[in-house]
Amino acid sequence: MKQAIGYLRQSTLKQQSLVAQKQTIKSLAKKHSIQHITFYSDKQSGRTDKRNGYQQITELIQQGQCEVLCCYRLNRLHRNLKNALKLMKLCQKYHVHILSIHDGYFDMDKAFDRLKLNIFISLAELESDNIGEQVKNGLKEKARQCKLITTHAPFGYTYRNGTFTINQDEAPTVKAIFHYYLQGYGYKKIAQYLETDDKYINRKPYQVRAIIMNPNYCGRVINQYGQYDNMFPSIVSTNIYEQAQAIRSQKHTKRTPSDNQLQKKIKCPYCGSTLTNMTIRKKHHTLRYYVCPQNMNASRFVCAFKGINAQVLETSVLATCQDFFQNQQLYSKINHTIQQRLKRQRDIEAKHTLTQEQLIDKLAKGMIDADTFRKQSQLLIQKNKITTQPINKIQIQASLEKVLQKSFTLNMLYPYIDEIQINKNKVLVGIYFKGEPLNIVNQRIQSTIA
Repeated sequence: MKQAIGYLRQSTLKQQSLVAQKQTIKSLAKKHSIQHITFYSDKQSGRTDKRNGYQQITELIQQGQCEVLCCYRLNRLHRNLKNALKLMKLCQKYHVHILSIHDGYFDMDKAFDRLKLNIFISLAELESDNIGEQVKNGLKEKARQCKLITTHAPFGYTYRNGTFTINQDEAPTVKAIFHYYLQGYGYKKIAQYLETDDKYINRKPYQVRAIIMNPNYCGRVINQYGQYDNMFPSIVSTNIYEQAQAIRSQKHTKRTPSDNQLQKKIKCPYCGSTLTNMTIRKKHHTLRYYVCPQNMNASRFVCAFKGINAQVLETSVLATCQDFFQNQQLYSKINHTIQQRLKRQRDIEAKHTLTQEQLIDKLAKGMIDADTFRKQSQLLIQKNKITTQPINKIQIQASLEKVLQKSFTLNMLYPYIDEIQINKNKVLVGIYFKGEPLNIVNQRIQSTIA
């Protein structure tokens, strides 16, 4: 029986559902005498290879646990030619065939099949680029015509029949927020004022911040295509909005940098955004978090993920990296390198160091005088007393453990970390280093099992 793996991917609701993909693959697989398939899936873009399901299938291929890789379309595997070529080479190396419902069966041991696969993947990348370009051009044209490119109404507005109108129940709260902010109050203090006044609607500090930052409230829209005025009916004047931005900019320059050591490295387990820092300063202590930026701006979108304790995650990441680097293979490599260098050094010293017999011979031939003979003899005696002790594996292991425990820090690792992934239960599930598709967390688990 062939060992088969099925890969499912869906990035938008318009695409074939994961359930439909799975059923179709099962039906066709039976015609190729494939009875059992183990499925892995992702709800993510195909332009990146940092996908949990995809990482699992590549690791199984490398372990020799896959003979046929099944998918609905080749573009479900990849929409990026560079990453797709890596997968093709991997399948070729481990003699894995690829079965695509819409694109056919590919024997990776055959050159012609590899050529066909290359062409299909190139077309998938081109299709993705064209779709993205069409969407971008459409939005750009709407912006050029001063038309709205969103139907999501920020707090304070209501969307109706293609236009935004001022929500008379919410607008007074927006005006109050700007008023308090210009008087010098912070987000948290403004939120407290709103709670104590029945005329206003309660807003959390991050929602207050989102309102202060949003140019829509003065009728302005700012996006990647430019700045457009009079797109919204204004709740506050342009002058008030710009004063608020000036105050915010001034406060921003005075902010102390965050103590979070993994900033811009962690992905949100729900929406895929890069988590940002949040610091809550109490009277006697400080709380640090990594939070989803989509929750920092409620006028755009609210993500289901709130945040994760920074210290807990940082401790977990550091411990995982320490465990990964503390393995016998690493000690063996270091020991082998050190012993080679010591041997090389001894050989060099042997070539350039005179023996006692050679010194006597030189003295007898008159090549050196008695004083030089005496000095060099003393040096030779002292050097022979100092013997180079071999460094064994236990010494290297102890030294490396000492370095890893005392000197191994996140600051040291930060430049080399590419991405950190957590799941919806706030558990660390992925650490990727730059230029390496290897998931450190998975390797740690496998080594523990072994």
